[in-house]
Formats: sequence, structure tokens, C-alpha cells
Amino acid sequence: MAESTAAPGRGLLLFTVPGLRLDIRHQEPADRAPGRGCGPRPRTRAARLAWAARHAWHLRLHWRPAGTLRRWITDRCADCGQRFHWAETRHSYESSDQVWHEPCMTLRHVRSQLDDLTAYVQFTDDRNARWRAERRLQHLDATGRATTDA
Repeated sequence: MAESTAAPGRGLLLFTVPGLRLDIRHQEPADRAPGRGCGPRPRTRAARLAWAARHAWHLRLHWRPAGTLRRWITDRCADCGQRFHWAETRHSYESSDQVWHEPCMTLRHVRSQLDDLTAYVQFTDDRNARWRAERRLQHLDATGRATTDA
């Protein structure tokens, strides 16, 4: 069984059942600060079991395969709108809940580079787009891929 650790927004991990991939967490009541409402968590396994029994209404079960299945059923690519295959990798940004297929994410990246270069050529770019465009052009010059047969 795992040692108690905090997970932001999901409560305090009390126990883990590895064979079932099940986490048992304690969620503080909504009107109480984390770790303050129900008192300190005991360190020994027996004391934790007794403490958990007294706080059974605060316990939340998290079965990890259910989350995987739910994401597989509900996730759609933000670009093309299609579902993901079962073991297909999802790509996202840290501050976004959106996910993309790998080809869609690559296309999104290339589009942003083309938008920066287009704004640079049309003199409608901002400082960030100008910096990205100039760095891209410098990279192309350094690798010799920007030369043309004239």
C-alpha cells in the first residue's frame, strides 16, 4: 500500500491496490481547507484503516482503467474531429484540454510557422512572430536548405 501523498484537486491518496489499479483517496469537505477539516492522517497502516472507516463518506475510489476507457470514448481530435484509436498517442498543450492526432499536431505546427513567415513577408508581424521567422530563416541558412537554383 502506498504512503499518503497529496494530489492537487483529487484529494489525499490513502491506499493503492496495485493489482486492481485502484486508488482510494480522501476528499476534504468543500467548506474545509485541505488537511485541516478532518485532522492529520495517521502514518501506520492499521491507524489509517481505522481513520478511513471513520471518514468513509469522504473516500473517493479512482479506478485508473475507467479513466482510460472514458478518455478513449470521449476524446476527439481538436483539428479533424475524429476519434482516437485505442493505443494512439494524444498530443496537447499544458494549458489546454484539447488533444490532437500526431499528423494533425504536426500540421498545426507547420501552419503556425507559415503564418509567422507570411506575416513577416507582409510586414504585419509582431515582435514574437518576427523573432520566430528570423530564427527559422537563420536555421535554413545554416543548414543550406534555403538556397535556390537561380
